[in-house]
Amino acid sequence: MQSTNEAQAKNLLRLSQTINSQSEASGAFMKSGGILETNAFLRDFHKEAYLAAENAKSIESEIITQLTGLRGDLNLKVKEIRALSGDFKNNVEKEKEATKKALAHLQEAIQTLEVDPSNASGKSEPYIVRLHVENQIRHQLAEENYLHKVSIIC
Repeated sequence: MQSTNEAQAKNLLRLSQTINSQSEASGAFMKSGGILETNAFLRDFHKEAYLAAENAKSIESEIITQLTGLRGDLNLKVKEIRALSGDFKNNVEKEKEATKKALAHLQEAIQTLEVDPSNASGKSEPYIVRLHVENQIRHQLAEENYLHKVSIIC
């Protein structure tokens, strides 16, 4: 809009200069009527062109400079947010998957114990598997709590 107003103002200024040079040369012929009435019409038109040029300057000085400043501020905020994205990286999904696997392993150990108690020894002993499940749940809760704290701070 601003560049359009500037272009219009330049064109009208050229036209005004041409008309003024013509009206000075033809001032002795006719005082009113005819082509001289167009001079008054064009003078009003040029006043509007001058106002359009002033509007273009005011748009440039007030609005565009403010928008440029806001764009710079926005770019800085985007960089800050991107820098903070590392704070939100977490292993919650990985810990959930590990918890699911540990629970499935506990369920298998319990079923094995119910079917044949002699097979429940070593790593497949239900008590040891349950300890592993509890440890895994602690890890998962720690990750979830960390994510929760970071989201509250930010």
